[in-house]
Amino acid sequence: MNFVRREEEQTPKPAPLWQDVQWISPLVSMIVWASIAGWAVQTSPNPRYYNTYNPTISEATTHPFHDDTVSYPLLVGLSGAISVVVPVVLEFTFQHSVSRRQFYVTLVNVLLGAVEAVLLTIATTELIKFSVGYLRPNFASVCQPRLVNATYQCSVDSNKFEKSMVSFPSGHASTGTAAGWYATIYALWTIFHRPSSLTTRTTSICRQALFLPALAPFLFALGVSVTRVTDFKHHTVDVTMGTLLGLIFASLVFVRVVQTLPRPYHSDDSTA
Repeated sequence: MNFVRREEEQTPKPAPLWQDVQWISPLVSMIVWASIAGWAVQTSPNPRYYNTYNPTISEATTHPFHDDTVSYPLLVGLSGAISVVVPVVLEFTFQHSVSRRQFYVTLVNVLLGAVEAVLLTIATTELIKFSVGYLRPNFASVCQPRLVNATYQCSVDSNKFEKSMVSFPSGHASTGTAAGWYATIYALWTIFHRPSSLTTRTTSICRQALFLPALAPFLFALGVSVTRVTDFKHHTVDVTMGTLLGLIFASLVFVRVVQTLPRPYHSDDSTA
């Protein structure tokens, strides 16, 4: 009896849950994002393109003003919903038989990864936007230029036309792609690569039925990117660069997240 009690006393207590959560990297990324966001609020876009602006020869910036098909707050809200709903649904569906601790650690790490990917993408996008100062396609309609001392100057307040001096790269494209691509590669990895709690037959059916739905977040991001061109808010190169930034940061952060998940989720453990 004493021997049993001695063994129970020597059994180590599990580490606190927060020690298994990979929170340091997301925290550092949040600090970087906050620093760049604070800098962007206090600064103005680089005036190099504005100083050489000539509406008589700058045809690429003479398009009319058009309201956003998808506003940025709406995009952020939808991206946040996708980033939460997709992991929660797939973890409950495919990984419900794992221990509760592993389940929640994995879910929290995946969600923090989505936040980190988006924050790094936004920070980089804002840094480039204000450093370049590229004019939007609708710059002329916003600026309403007039000729003053042989140079063209905007006839509206700077706080209005400076919003049309941050065209490159597209924030809609980068933010949407970061969230959408992260959700898509997570879904594909969970459906096709991770060991499943479902039966073999059910897993096979899910893999056939869920392939296209898994692509939906990324396709949605691409659709939003297209509207930035049709709304005359961005040039094609802006959208291309924004999409590339989203792809890069989402992929890099996802690799980090996968490598820090509890060991039973790795493919080499499932085949042991």
